[in-house]
Amino acid sequence: MNELRRFRVVFEEEASEFVVAQTKRLRRKILDITYAVAASPFAESDYVLPDAEGRSISHVITEGYVISYWTDAPAKRVVIVEIEHDT
Repeated sequence: MNELRRFRVVFEEEASEFVVAQTKRLRRKILDITYAVAASPFAESDYVLPDAEGRSISHVITEGYVISYWTDAPAKRVVIVEIEHDT
């Protein structure tokens, strides 16, 4: 029986630098959030804005962070482009 492949989480440079700069506890929290996004990549986000190339970037606000991402359905991946503290 074939299992459906889950979506992978991929971090662009700016997002990965944000994660690496955090404490171990906060890194784990952020990774858990991004894995939850990847588990439901087509769930309704808080808002969507286009990037410089016109790609729709979804933004989820949760647990004190804004996670910005786009979904690459053919490759089954969620690309995290930016992570910010929700202030």
